[in-house]
Amino acid sequence: MRLYLFLLLSLLAFGGDDIYQSALQAKGRSEADLTRDETSKPAEVMAFAKVQPGMKVLDILGGGGYYSELLAAVVGENGQIYLHNNKAYLPYVDKELAARLADGRLKNVVDWQRETDNLELPEASFDGVFFVLGFHDLYYKDTGWDIDPKGFMDQLQKSIKPGGFLLVVDHAATAGSGSEAAQKLHRIDEAFAQKAIESFGFKFQGKLDVLKNPADTHETTAFDPSIRRKTDRFVLLFRKAS
Repeated sequence: MRLYLFLLLSLLAFGGDDIYQSALQAKGRSEADLTRDETSKPAEVMAFAKVQPGMKVLDILGGGGYYSELLAAVVGENGQIYLHNNKAYLPYVDKELAARLADGRLKNVVDWQRETDNLELPEASFDGVFFVLGFHDLYYKDTGWDIDPKGFMDQLQKSIKPGGFLLVVDHAATAGSGSEAAQKLHRIDEAFAQKAIESFGFKFQGKLDVLKNPADTHETTAFDPSIRRKTDRFVLLFRKAS
């Protein structure tokens, strides 16, 4: 009986799943974000990572900050979110980012603009990292975009506290294709991603299938209007290896 009461009180202290649903219902969220909620399932994803009030979380290559705003609501005033972007990505998200951070509306979000080869992240500082729809970009090459996967991931690994989490969401590619689809389709093979991330000093904890879409053929770019926001996506959770 005492154990049951302890577990119940602990759940209530953190708000249980309500903290994630409350984040979705927070005032001031844009219509675009509310629409994206339907296909991104952020409450389930944040619950899977066990994000809690008071945490410090890095939203790496976070784009316009969709997840940063939600995470900021979950960690609360005693927590902090670092929203990272590099210069090459800013032209695609600058308007969304400016609107999201306007007038200091997200007081616990730090706008962290740094290049991928020198992220300048404080060591052993973050309780966790969200890496959403960007892991494949470590294997994409173009003028002004050429990231060293190991160098980048080593920086993330060093910035996470012992036992901290890394959550990766990405567009699935055809099984067995490795990183090949990253260049033209902006996708990556799930098995390849898991093995690569483990090689960078992380321990696999499990996966969430809430974003799976068997109707996705994996043959079109993730930005194709017919599949955009509805791709077959994998959600993988890791812990920093001690």
